[in-house]
Amino acid sequence: MPATSPTVVALTALPLEYRALRAHLTGIEKHVHPVYGTRAEVGHLPGSRWRVALLETGEGTRGAAALTERVMSWFAPEAVLFVGVAGGLKADIELGDVVIATKVYAIHGGKESADGFLDRPETWHAPHHLEQAARHALRDEQHIRFKPIAAGEVLLADADSPLADRLRRRFDDAVAIEMEGSGVAHAAHLAGAPGALIIRGISDRADAGKSLADAHGSQRMAAARAAEAAVAVLRELEPRGSTALPPSEPSPSAVPGHGPVPTASTTLPPRPFGFTGRSKDLRRLRTHLVPVPDTTAAPPVLVCAVTGMGGIGKTALVTEAAHQACAKGWFPGGSLVVDLRGYDTDPVSADQALLALLDALGVRGPDLPNTTARQYDTYQEHLAEHRPRTLLILDNISAPDQFLRLLPVSGPHRVMVTSRDRPDSLPLHVVDLAPLPHDDSAALVTTALHNADDHDERPSLEPGPLRELTALCGHLPLALQIAAAMLRRRRERSIGTLVEEIKKAGDPTVVLDHGDRGTDQYGRPLALRPVLETSYRRLSPDRARLLRLLALVPGAEAGTEAVAALTDLDSAVAAGLLEDLSAAGLVTAVDAGGGVRWRLHDLVRAFGTGVAAGDAESRAEGRAGRERLLGYYLRWANAADVRLRWLPGKEEPRGFPDRALALAWLDAERAGLVAAVQWASEASDGRTAVKLAACLAEYLRWRRYFDDGITVALAAREAAGRTGDREGEADASTDLGLALAEAGRVEEAIDVHSRARGLYRAIGDRAGEGMAWNNLGTARREAGRADEAVVDHTCARNLFRIAGSRHGEGMAWNNLGNALREAGRVQEAVNAHLHALGLYQAVEDRHREGTAWHNLGNALGEIGRVQEALDAYGKALEICHEFQDWYGAGHALYNLARLYAATGRLAGSRDHYRRAAGAYERANAPTEASEALAQAAFLK
Repeated sequence: MPATSPTVVALTALPLEYRALRAHLTGIEKHVHPVYGTRAEVGHLPGSRWRVALLETGEGTRGAAALTERVMSWFAPEAVLFVGVAGGLKADIELGDVVIATKVYAIHGGKESADGFLDRPETWHAPHHLEQAARHALRDEQHIRFKPIAAGEVLLADADSPLADRLRRRFDDAVAIEMEGSGVAHAAHLAGAPGALIIRGISDRADAGKSLADAHGSQRMAAARAAEAAVAVLRELEPRGSTALPPSEPSPSAVPGHGPVPTASTTLPPRPFGFTGRSKDLRRLRTHLVPVPDTTAAPPVLVCAVTGMGGIGKTALVTEAAHQACAKGWFPGGSLVVDLRGYDTDPVSADQALLALLDALGVRGPDLPNTTARQYDTYQEHLAEHRPRTLLILDNISAPDQFLRLLPVSGPHRVMVTSRDRPDSLPLHVVDLAPLPHDDSAALVTTALHNADDHDERPSLEPGPLRELTALCGHLPLALQIAAAMLRRRRERSIGTLVEEIKKAGDPTVVLDHGDRGTDQYGRPLALRPVLETSYRRLSPDRARLLRLLALVPGAEAGTEAVAALTDLDSAVAAGLLEDLSAAGLVTAVDAGGGVRWRLHDLVRAFGTGVAAGDAESRAEGRAGRERLLGYYLRWANAADVRLRWLPGKEEPRGFPDRALALAWLDAERAGLVAAVQWASEASDGRTAVKLAACLAEYLRWRRYFDDGITVALAAREAAGRTGDREGEADASTDLGLALAEAGRVEEAIDVHSRARGLYRAIGDRAGEGMAWNNLGTARREAGRADEAVVDHTCARNLFRIAGSRHGEGMAWNNLGNALREAGRVQEAVNAHLHALGLYQAVEDRHREGTAWHNLGNALGEIGRVQEALDAYGKALEICHEFQDWYGAGHALYNLARLYAATGRLAGSRDHYRRAAGAYERANAPTEASEALAQAAFLK
């Protein structure tokens, strides 16, 4: 048997029905019956365990029955579905409705007698388990009908014919008529279990208007809806021996790299203030970083791993070594630095870090490849071909899969990674840090005190208490710095006094014996807790409150305005308190291109989170802070989104005076915003998550942060589903599908857009359903399925027309033209783009009018109407200049150059290629600019 279990068989009569079902399958393989030569395609249905064997029976009852009997023995399926179109027999059954046949009448059985024809129809009922699965899966779909149908060897196209009259008199409960269902049902019945379920989309009224309805795309729409219903049934249906099917997509918590994409930097972090000791470890690192003499063979990429418990100073050591190496000129290509947050709740994946590194290398926007595989190729090409000797620092790694794919495969580059875990299974140079020796610990505290006041004599006057203090801190640099900060802030107090306070906060000498590294089961240094506890107790109430709330901020860091919103404080007051916490060693100020952002070490964050959860009052305070911060994020994200979507001629939006400032704010707050959507996706904040995600969708697409877009849309969809927000769930599914398609995951996008289509249909949103059809068509066209895309865009056009959305109809016509052109139907594509132009002009959408002119030029050029194509490109270029759309202008100029070259006007072609390069450069698209210049040079 060629198929694998569990298997279902899906049968269709017509090619368009076959294509509609096939569009939902992945991994399709052809199978040929060894005796009869029957062909089947077998694929997987995403979101289910089913393998689906798909066959086309052809028209007519006998062929359908024979093929059904054959495939029952060939595949031994657990279910048989017959899916396609039918004519409607009732006035209340609309075109596009789907009928699940509760029973099938074979209408041609009977006896011819002196009294006339006496009906003796055979009747087959839907199998109970299949009907129940269908009712459960489709209970909220308004266009689904569970009713009987009639089947016979006739195509009914006259509502006043004798057959139509007999159907009304003898089979009054049948709501549809088709040709093959009785043959399939009979053959499945003879084969025994499992029986067959008949699913038919209504494509016409079974009257003289059938041809007209088909010409307007109703047959394609009906087939698509029937296929969608069949897929929903299969996702609900459980294979024998199973208890439940897996979810259709992973929940956000199951998505690798669920946290926000980080930011990479080409600038080293500031040199660690007061760095002391570690001289032996520094020498070891410098040995690995020093350039080797030039040889004929390129040296291998060398990787150093600095390991040790949290708070032991790994990042400080690596940063100091990097500063020393770069100061000596060892890395003319500079540095690349990214924090992978390996021990945070949402660690960064290698794919996310890759996006950050590419952005730091200048590969962004239209230059960023769509697929992850190509992104890795581009990254390696940049390092190998365009980057002099560079130092790559991958900080805070918890697992090898976070960084292995990020290592350069060739070149003179060097890499330093930090981790709390030793990567013993990997061939790396490991520098494993131990707690500082006492003398270095004492020197660190002494240096920190003398940096503040070189007359501070407490270290020399209290050598015993200083030794005891360093022991209480576990000789950990983080704890020592916090202790030194406490001493700096109370210069009149002795070291011994601080020692006694820390002892009262806990006895680390006992717990340190629990492990040779002085950590708990999660790798956290036990000596740090009493030091943090002591520091926290010394804080004033307003500073302590800020620390508790700051520990709850989503993301690794936050800006001052966000912290002010979180704490309900004036920005200047919040900034002052943050500076105080920074002086206490509890918060780190991070330079952010002219501004300051505030970051907590993950160990300090864990401490603050624990304090915030300690009592009911603190928990209530945290909830109130969360609501304020979410309100702040939502208010400004919405203002930024409105600015990004604003078009000239419309009313000026408030909030951000220009697009650049809106983008700058979103760029700075991106990590927090993405994390906030996940934060808000909990039940109490679910609606805020949906709204915030909607405000971020356009920005994340614009910046091509598709991984973040997927994360945000998944969280929003889950939140909307949990709170019963069907419209929000549909909108989030739309954004998810768009992000998946842009990320190169087109088949997943097709599945998600199909689900969005069903959600919009369930709530009666015709325009939303039209948008889902439109997005589905675009995704299928990207997958190389242009014929199916034509059907999708046609359905979208019809729905927009019904909904009265001229703007949506114009968009559907424009995309339909692209699909028709790719399907080889170029003259039809020209007509479609002309329709789009008229509609865009009617609604005064000047920018999209330019897109339609450009697409029209493409189609006209293909059929040799050169001058008209040149005129169309010229109008597109004019509109792009109006909107300062330099990327679109580059496309128009490039295509003008191609057309000039094709018609022998080489001088004009060269000029337009050069102009295209200039436009691409203004759009920050160097790859396209280089290609245009190369074409111009080729024509010399």
